[in-house]
Amino acid sequence: MNPPSHIIGKSLKRVDARGKTTGETKFLTDLNLDNMLHAAPVYSQIPYGQLLGIDISKAESDPDYIAFFSARDIPGENQVGVILADQPLIASETVRYIGDSVGILIAKTDEAAQRLAKLVEVYVKPFTPVLSIDESRDATENFIHASNLACEHQVKRGDPEAAFSLADHIIEARFETPFQEHYYLEPQACIAQRTSAGGIFIIGSIQCPFYVQKAVARALALPFSKIKIEQAPTGGAFGGKEDIPSETCTRAALAAFILKRPVKMVYGRIVDVQLTSKRHPFQMHYKVGVSSAGKLLAAEIQLEENAGAYATLSSVVSYRSAMQAMGPYVIDNISVKSKSYYTNLPPTGAFRGFGSPQAAFGHERMMDIIAATLKMDPVEFRLHNILKLDTKTLTGHHLKVSVGAEETLRTAVEASGWNSRSESTDPRWKTGYGVALIHYGNCLGAAGWFMDGSGVKIKIHRDGSIAVAFGLIEMGQGALTVVNQMTAEALGVEPSRITVLPTDTEQVPDSGPAVASRNVIMTGNAIRDAASKLLPVLKEAAAELLQCDLKEIKIERGLVTNSRNAGSLGFTELANYLYLSNRPMDVLGWWHVPELEYDAATGIGEAYFTYSYATHIAKVKVDTLTGLVKVAKIWASHDVGRALNPAGLEAQIEGGTVQGIGWALTENFKLDLGRVLTDNLTTYLLPTAMDVGEIESIIVEDPEPEGPWGAKGIGEPAIIPTAAAIANAVSHALGKPINRIPIIPEQILNKIGG
Repeated sequence: MNPPSHIIGKSLKRVDARGKTTGETKFLTDLNLDNMLHAAPVYSQIPYGQLLGIDISKAESDPDYIAFFSARDIPGENQVGVILADQPLIASETVRYIGDSVGILIAKTDEAAQRLAKLVEVYVKPFTPVLSIDESRDATENFIHASNLACEHQVKRGDPEAAFSLADHIIEARFETPFQEHYYLEPQACIAQRTSAGGIFIIGSIQCPFYVQKAVARALALPFSKIKIEQAPTGGAFGGKEDIPSETCTRAALAAFILKRPVKMVYGRIVDVQLTSKRHPFQMHYKVGVSSAGKLLAAEIQLEENAGAYATLSSVVSYRSAMQAMGPYVIDNISVKSKSYYTNLPPTGAFRGFGSPQAAFGHERMMDIIAATLKMDPVEFRLHNILKLDTKTLTGHHLKVSVGAEETLRTAVEASGWNSRSESTDPRWKTGYGVALIHYGNCLGAAGWFMDGSGVKIKIHRDGSIAVAFGLIEMGQGALTVVNQMTAEALGVEPSRITVLPTDTEQVPDSGPAVASRNVIMTGNAIRDAASKLLPVLKEAAAELLQCDLKEIKIERGLVTNSRNAGSLGFTELANYLYLSNRPMDVLGWWHVPELEYDAATGIGEAYFTYSYATHIAKVKVDTLTGLVKVAKIWASHDVGRALNPAGLEAQIEGGTVQGIGWALTENFKLDLGRVLTDNLTTYLLPTAMDVGEIESIIVEDPEPEGPWGAKGIGEPAIIPTAAAIANAVSHALGKPINRIPIIPEQILNKIGG
């Protein structure tokens, strides 16, 4: 049972709501500095080739022209690869996609920078581009890097070959998932300026300030201590501001450092879409052995990912998809091979779910295909194999606590009326139901364990107000509100006392990236660590004031009481006494994920320290005349450990589900020889309120002992099951398999015609 709380578990109003609804919040495009210049990228228009030269003569004759910087101007290392050192900050010899930056143009105004950048002539000797996974994998020459394989991971457990020989049925299928554009409301943006001490200060629309600090230090050959990165209010990210800001901010910093003037760079939408990273397209092959009774016996799975021109976060995507390739089911004999291949397309990097939505599409379509082969209900088949307490994941992780998979399935089934659903009677509109179930490893996992720690700094002022700095960030998901709640709960004060500061690299130690649904877990546990250091100091001072034993002191809702004689004082009075008695009033808190037992060579062990679970059930209507698919309703049940702010959780679930609907149905990302064709909202169709139907959020609480107040992550699980549930529903409606997305009308009509 969770202890009662006046703060945790309550749907408090978002602390940033007023500023964002009134326009008072200032985003990067709203900010200007004295003497500021503007920058625009100059990039290759050829997908692959040798860089022969750059002619800036047409641009530099313009009165608004200030400067142009190329790779030769970089004082440090020309390298910005996030994990692999495969990406130059500015291309100097080879360009590998349309969008590969060869320089940065500086002008007096933003308009001039954009205009003059187009006048720079870039001379490239074209090579034959590699534009697909198959071309990349099968190439024997003309490699994009030393080889075309960016990274690979595997899981090898049990004896799949022997288990297949015992199977009553062996079922195989192939699946494909596409690119997805982040399309955050605010494009990439930053301002860099040189400090009086010869360092760099950057404020940016960024997701991972410490990544940017490292990238700037590397390129400018500066110590970390001379580089301060501050996150500005950020208008959306979804992973798209994890890797890319290391490029944009460092290029702007190079110009600012040399020119000794502030430099602002804001991408236009078309430039942003062409240059920045996307969700990895996957092609997957599943081979699964099963008994007639519906028991999973063996699986061989091949996952192939399109990494684009540079690896960026492909290693993480490859790892996570491999570790979750068969979903939240018990299977003792399994082989998974996950490989990412370079192509001459825009890089693919971090995007909400990190490969999990793609893997979920594979394993959940496979579950339905197997169930149909066995003539079993899809829910019944899943219940035969679902993870529970005292079972093991596909990597052999023995689960001992917080396994809410079955409860999410049962609650979604009950809410949707799954067992009483009826068949379509309308000859034109076919109704279908689909279910998808997932598990999601929280935080960075065994592959990123070394950097899976995070910090906070809490400072109590003498007037009783409290400032909190944390190492992760707010990007629209409501982190500021939950950080406020957790700090108030940990210290026993009212949320109104607390101000959450903008994230910057000077306030707290390197806390790693704001990714992998790690914000609540990491920050919450760091807050509890800080509170464990502050509370003894507070209670000692209170005991002096109330003349009692400190064990008798209780701090709750900003009131300090003595349980023995009912004496009390306000938190403001206590804070002032703390100041007057020269006691410490600020402290750092830190938390690191527990050590994991994992074998990287085999992929066996504790891939993550805990897992969130979710079930989505989709009801769709398919127009057999036009091929249009309409989502009538989605029931989204999520095991979140404990709901710290239920309204915030529901918002995350709804937002993630909508994003999954777009990926499944409307977001048909198109390229032509490496050039993005769908670079605006006329051609790249995000789902509107008219496209998403009703979403019913169901919150399951199965507390995680290592989580703060039992909480687990929700940001990424919110999107992961959606596309698979919709594809299963459309397959049910048509009676024919849908094994690739997006499910556009042409695919539906071809299925009907075929």
